Amino acid sequence: MNRVRQYQNVQVLTADRVTLIVMLYDGILRFNRLALKAISDNDIPGRGAHINRSLEIIGELANSLNMEEGGEIAKNLSKLYDFCATALTEANLKSDPKAIESVNRVILEIKSGWEAIAAERQKQSAEEPLRSVSCGA
Repeated sequence: MNRVRQYQNVQVLTADRVTLIVMLYDGILRFNRLALKAISDNDIPGRGAHINRSLEIIGELANSLNMEEGGEIAKNLSKLYDFCATALTEANLKSDPKAIESVNRVILEIKSGWEAIAAERQKQSAEEPLRSVSCGA
């Protein structure tokens, strides 16, 4: 288990900003899955703990938004994060799996956008050495 934690730490320390954001969305989805299981098992403390972890991540994502430079995208993300926080709080109070599932749909949609950005960056990085080689010939 310690080696797994070390590997995860290395991943976080060496990841670029976009990859870190995708990892945070993965964390929300993981904790939401655990919360859904806790609801089905009638594990109230577990439900609360997992939902609170998701809420912490959402709070960090919301706090990291640059509203001045981010413009309309930052405003829209802020609204989506507010929706997610409200829905998760309601899910915790009412033990409502549907509220968690609605958050998962939103997070999956946002995550797919960030994954597209990451894929485009990887494509550009892979093409960059080819450009310099072909230009130098």
